[in-house]
Amino acid sequence: MFNSSRSTGLGVLLACSGFLLSSQAQAFDLTGAWATSADQCGKVFVKKGDQINFAQFSEEFGGGFVAAGNEIRGKAARCTIKSRKASGDTIDLHAACASEIMASSIDLQIKILSDNSVSRIFQDPDFAGMQLTFYRCAM
Repeated sequence: MFNSSRSTGLGVLLACSGFLLSSQAQAFDLTGAWATSADQCGKVFVKKGDQINFAQFSEEFGGGFVAAGNEIRGKAARCTIKSRKASGDTIDLHAACASEIMASSIDLQIKILSDNSVSRIFQDPDFAGMQLTFYRCAM
């Protein structure tokens, strides 16, 4: 009887461990408003109902972006994510972007620093080693 309950307990423990490990393997959630300075979120973004928009003169308080689903919006451009590949703490995104004056296809590399901070790694050789950190804004 003792061995039966021990093996049942072990089975439950293994099942729970498998569940916890699989839940950690899910994709990083980029959804939300992200600013270059966490203490400037209220000056970069405004929320009206369910919509998050850029505040007037937001560029004076740092940059930022809003991510929702397969869309990333900046103050001057809107991008649609065409593909996403995660490798460890890095996410490679391929996106089609459009502004008022042009359309382009770009590759973005995002490094996850924590649940609430990411860093964009610039891949252009002219900007080698340059990174820009963004912090999730509580909206």
